[in-house]
Order: sequence, then structure tokens, then C-alpha cells
Amino acid sequence: MRYKIFICGFVLLLLQYKCWADGYLAGTARVSIEPDSSVFSLSLAGYGYPGEGRFTLKWEESGEIPGLKGLAGEEKGLYALTAEGELRRGRWEKGRLEWKTLEKNTDFCFITVCRNKIYAIDSKNRLWVKAVSGRKWKEMETVYTARGFTSGNGKLYLATDKDEMWEGVPDRDHIGWRKIGKAEQVLGLAVAQDRLYALTANQILWQHPCGETYTPWLKIGYQNGINWKEPVYQIAVAANRLFAVGKEGKLYKAVHSTEGGLTARALALTSGKKTVLVITADLCGFDISMITEVKAEIEARTGIPAEAILVNASHTHFAPVSQGWYTWAEHNQLPDTLYLHGVVKPGLVKAAVEALKNRREVRLYFARTHTSIGGNRSLSGEEALYDSTLDVLETVDSKNGEKNVLFLTGCHAVFRNAGAEGFRISPNFPGVARQLVEAAGIKNALFIQGCAGDINPMHEDHWKTGEILAADVQKALSGQLVEIRGELSWGWDSVLIPIKAWDKEKIKNFKEENSGQAGNLEAEKNVRWADLMLKRYEENCMPVNMPVYVQTLRIGNWKLVGLSREAVTEYGIAIRNIWPDQLVSVAAYCNDVPSYLPTDPHIRAADYEGYGSFFWYGQPACFPKNILSIIVEKIKINNR
Repeated sequence: MRYKIFICGFVLLLLQYKCWADGYLAGTARVSIEPDSSVFSLSLAGYGYPGEGRFTLKWEESGEIPGLKGLAGEEKGLYALTAEGELRRGRWEKGRLEWKTLEKNTDFCFITVCRNKIYAIDSKNRLWVKAVSGRKWKEMETVYTARGFTSGNGKLYLATDKDEMWEGVPDRDHIGWRKIGKAEQVLGLAVAQDRLYALTANQILWQHPCGETYTPWLKIGYQNGINWKEPVYQIAVAANRLFAVGKEGKLYKAVHSTEGGLTARALALTSGKKTVLVITADLCGFDISMITEVKAEIEARTGIPAEAILVNASHTHFAPVSQGWYTWAEHNQLPDTLYLHGVVKPGLVKAAVEALKNRREVRLYFARTHTSIGGNRSLSGEEALYDSTLDVLETVDSKNGEKNVLFLTGCHAVFRNAGAEGFRISPNFPGVARQLVEAAGIKNALFIQGCAGDINPMHEDHWKTGEILAADVQKALSGQLVEIRGELSWGWDSVLIPIKAWDKEKIKNFKEENSGQAGNLEAEKNVRWADLMLKRYEENCMPVNMPVYVQTLRIGNWKLVGLSREAVTEYGIAIRNIWPDQLVSVAAYCNDVPSYLPTDPHIRAADYEGYGSFFWYGQPACFPKNILSIIVEKIKINNR
């Protein structure tokens, strides 16, 4: 009898273990990657047009300072000089500036606050100083005729009427000045976080790294008539926020034009001792170097291998630049380091860590339907394929029934680059769809961008596109669901595609053909591409292959294949056809987005996806015509 009880108990234990092994723990998280006020303006990604740039800077009215002549900032507030010679101090009280007159009848034209001292320049170019809490001014020396005056990090900065920029280190009795470069037609200067900002007479805002000499200024904003409507004449930084003064003493504060919905989201899935992470981000793209750093930090903090972490970009064209685009205009070539390292990378890591903390016992379900949000933008006839597949993964909490959803389809998040929308931060239609899906009772919704390389939305209104997609997700969830069961596994493959770059002579001829065409964005881009390639030859670092990364996450009877680059729609169809009887989803924009990944029809047509885009991406060559068959065959052979 005891033997029978032992056997029954052992069988029950095995059954319990089997249920546990086939079951899953799942957790989700979302983290904002919206820029904060300490980053004053960012260039939006995805479009090279307009050539003047698409900047997020928006001036928002924040009071007034009538008769203003000079403006300075500090942590607690602002200082102002009026045309009547008054020196005023403004402090925030209940969300608004309250002004107090400190002195009258001064002859000061410029003022700045540096390490508890106030420095002022009068109409005769004399420099004065006093303690912030003091009453007596001390004359220090005579300076060049000023057009702008500010301070930061214990140094003074002076823009002169001769368009020179000087940096000064205050000593007890004098200033040690050195010329650090040029600054033309300056109206105002400000410093924040090791950056020098200049407002110029043509109503452009510029940025320059403090401490560097003769480094070119970087454009970060201009009067575009939409976010920046009226001229401004002075700038200052207070409490890590940029302020400006316009006509009739109107005070403006810098804010970002945004819908407020940029996020990084993560889904963590665990079975037994294995865990995979899927991270999605409202970004246009990213470099493999940045994603490698993010994965390394996640692995160091959680122990999850980098190969088990997939990162996907939604490819919204209304997020700040987050990767290198070296052939674009200067303001688009590099991400803002404060935003990238202070917001984006920590946001991706935080989303992953929080998703792991939020894991609960769940059941997983898969559904497939179709959506009609997109169409082929480049090809025609039978070659104009559109993979309308919409895949949905649902997690259902085993105890309280709480649901989370991941949905995948391929369509560019691009419309509309016009009017105020063209200058506004937005997750575009994926954000709308997520919001509507969550409003229908889902805790967290994650969007994965599929093979969208040659697919554009059918509607110019991204809200309409998002509404259609959300309705299709709901349709999938209300239809037939397949339960996901089984173990977790993953794989990472690098497919190295041999290429042959143009020779030096061809590149030089190409550069000559495109030179001397100021204002022609295509020609200017081509010249920058030629310079980039010639530099690679000079440094003996011209690539001989271009890698395509293929990451595979197997979650029970569901397989998620993630391709790097901007894969066109045919890749999704072809890869699913490798395993026609299995549940397979295909994403692009995973882990690295350095170019398009076209197919033979695009390459033969030499269209944007197959040819022109490679110059915009700064690639050394285009892919061979049989690239699709190469990639599909490698995936088939590896059979992850």
C-alpha cells in the first residue's frame, strides 16, 4: 500500500513539474523616452526634408519683462536689465516668476551670474563684479565690445562685435581670456551642461561644446513659423531650462513640441531556467554599437544572455535622431548625447529590468489575422507585394486574468511630414494603436515593426491608421487563439554579404558631378557620401562585406525571427514559407538599422530601397541582386 502511495505521489510530482515546465512567467513594462527640459531642442529623424531641419524646440509664453535690455539665469531664477537701468531678480513663486528690483539707474548692458558673483558690462565696455548678496560693485577691466555675455562652469563667455568668441577664467583681480572661435551676429548667449548656446540675428539657435576651440557650431533650431513664430532677442538658462525674450518683453520658455507618447516597452518571458526579452522602442532606428551596450548592461544586471534579448525599433519618423546618419545635413548626423545616454539607453535598460520584476504566471496565446493599413510604395504590378499579416501574442495572468498584448505588422510610420505635425515628437500610428488597444482592457500593448521597408500607410492621417490597426488587433483577439506551449530557445546568426565598393576614381567623379549645387539636398548628400568613402580609403578601412543579423527567439511552438536593417515586405512572406506549418512571425528593424534590405525587383529597378537609400545611409555599396535568396537560404540551413 505504501508503495502504491509513493508511486502515485511521484507521478503527481512529475505532472506538476511538467505543467510548471510548460508554463510561463511573463512580465511587461513601459518607460517614457520623452526628452526632458534639460535638452532644449532635438532634430527629428527619418526625413532629410526640409533642408532647414525639423527641430522640436517650441517657445511657450511664460510671462513678460517690459523694457528688457539684458537677461541672465541661475538655478533659482532669472536676472534682468531694463532699458531704464533697473537690475531685477525673478524667483519662481507658485509656478510663476515674481520680480524684485535690486538696483536702479545702472549703466549696464549685459549681465551674468557665475559662482555666486554677478558680472556686468556697461555701455563703455567696462567689466564689473560683485557678490550676489553684496552691494558694492568692483570695476575689473575693459573688454571688447560685446554682443553676447554669459557664464557656465566657472567661466565667462563673450561674443564681440567682430564676431569673435572669447572664454574667460575669472581670477581675483582679472579675467584670463582666450579666443575660442567665431560667433557671427550674436543676439544672446547661454550655457548649460557643458554646452554653449547662441541666438543669432537670423533667428537661429546654435549649440557648441564648452571647452573646445574653433569647433563648428551646430544648428538646433530656427524660426520656422510654427513652433517658433515670433523673433526672440535674448536667451538665458535657469534651472536647466532655456528662456528667451521676444517683442514687448514677452518671456518664453523652451519646451518640446510633442504628443508625449514616446516609450520603450519590454516583454519578459521565462520558462524553467530560461528567459527571453523583447524590447520595443519608439525610435527611427539605432546602431549595433548602441544596442550591444544596452544588452551588455542588461546581461550584467540580470544574467540574461545578449542573444536572448531582441530590440526592435518602431521606425517612427517623428522621434529624435538616435543613430549616425553621416551623409545627412549636420544637424541630423549624430544623436544628441544627452538624450541618447541620459534618456534612451537608460530607458531601454529600465524597461527590461522592470518587465523582469513584473513577471507572473501566465498562459500564452497566439492569433493571426490581416490588416489593410499599408501598400507598396515603390513597385507596381505583380511585384508590388504587401504582406498584410498581423500577428498577435497575448499573455493572460493565471490568477487575475490580466492581459498584455504584443502585435506585429509591417508598415512605415511616416505620415505626415507637414505643418505642425512635421515638427512634433510622436510615436505615430503605433502609438495610437497601442493606446486604443489598452483602452479596450489590455494593461500593456507592445508594437513590433515588421518588414516595412517598401510599405507606406494608405492614410495620411496616422490616427486613422492607428484606429484601423487597433480594430484589427481586437478582431484577432476575439477570434481563434492558439495556446503557446513548450521550451524557450534562441539563436543569433551573422550573414556576411560580400560587396565591392566603388573605386576611388569613380567616387571622385561622382563627387565632382554633385559639387557646387548649394541647396540641392540630394547633391549635398552625395558629396558627403563621397567624402565619407574617400576617407575610408585613406584610412584603409573600406568594408568588404555588409552584415545582416538574424536573431531567432523560439517560444514554445511560436518562432519570432528578427532581421536587422529595413527589410522590405517580401522577406516576411519568404521566411514564413520556410516553415509553412509552424507559427512564425518576422520582424525587421531589429538590433541594427544601417540600411535597407531590398529584394531583386528593387535592385533591378535601382529605386530608393534598392539603390538611392544606400547613399543616405552612408553604405559602401548596395546588396547583390540575389540577396533575398542568400538570406532565406541561411535561415533555412540554420533552422533555429
